[in-house]
Amino acid sequence: MLVTLPSGKYLIPMSGAPEQGRDADPEYLFALQNDCARNDVQRFLSFSERSSGQLRDKVISLGYPDFVAETTVNWAVEYGLVDDRRFCKLFVSSRTMGRARIKIELSRRKVPQNIIDQVLETVSESESREELVKQVSARYGNLADHKTARRRASGWLSRRGFSSETVHQVLKEAL
Repeated sequence: MLVTLPSGKYLIPMSGAPEQGRDADPEYLFALQNDCARNDVQRFLSFSERSSGQLRDKVISLGYPDFVAETTVNWAVEYGLVDDRRFCKLFVSSRTMGRARIKIELSRRKVPQNIIDQVLETVSESESREELVKQVSARYGNLADHKTARRRASGWLSRRGFSSETVHQVLKEAL
């Protein structure tokens, strides 16, 4: 329910709405609105790990004002429901991507740039090279035409943000 007061609009549950014709205490409505936003955030976070930027966007998309989104995200960070470093580590470990692609994808997911830089310091493309060689061999090693296999594998690796040096080394070992 949306309650409008001279001091602003409040999105609150129906059970907390003041009776018709009675004045509502803005502090009470603000507390109700925060509780409602926190419940929505917990439900949203129960599906998967999110960044603080994604969470802020979700709260705003649900119709809450910016100041409620900020306080709700701060609350979620304080209680460990959202952790951008944890989100980045899980993201990096669950995908086959080079440094350039990781940077783009994390930026798209609204992770702060300083955290992206810290995570990228720990990412080494050479450590994942053995796994890449296995994947490229499995995907493109069976193709009869060697040039086609190299071209397709090169494109596949490049789209995943690997450096040209890594692409060259993986192709040399895999095909």
